[in-house]
Amino acid sequence: MRHPPRPPAAHGELAQLQLYLEDLDVVQRHTEQYFPVPGQLSQQERIALRIARLLLDGHCVTSPLLSQAHITLNGQDSPAVRALLSGEPHPMQLTCQAFALQLAGRRLELGPVLVFHPQATADPDSGAKALAALDAGRGDGTELTVRPVDAQRFRMVLQRCLTGTEPVPVPLRLPGCPEPG
Repeated sequence: MRHPPRPPAAHGELAQLQLYLEDLDVVQRHTEQYFPVPGQLSQQERIALRIARLLLDGHCVTSPLLSQAHITLNGQDSPAVRALLSGEPHPMQLTCQAFALQLAGRRLELGPVLVFHPQATADPDSGAKALAALDAGRGDGTELTVRPVDAQRFRMVLQRCLTGTEPVPVPLRLPGCPEPG
């Protein structure tokens, strides 16, 4: 008895399911949290899972989920802080000591990450408030919003994977999810 050939769409769905299972396996093994395969994931959860897998594989990723970052200033003034608050694009990097993703009701911690962009600017309103607070000597605790220029997204890399050269982001390669700029 001969079975009819599978349509091309079935091959694509099978390939995506296999990629999903591989991504989940890598993240579960790293976090040592094992649970049944979730029946459904939102697109945001699927993107976060893919980003986590690529980070764990040692890659730099441009995250479509990170269009801005909220920073709390510690009150220390410096030329780098002043440059960022100037409104002109400047390189920026932040360290997140406990980067995690939420998946299937669980918090899966990946470890410290570096979030960066070669051209970021402070939001004009929060930047002006932060500059005034620093000038008055009350910058500690001031909230600041920063964004990459031209509606781009922040890049991320696990700190243990830093090599000293600027990491180059790899594509996500997820159907239905445009590659972020």
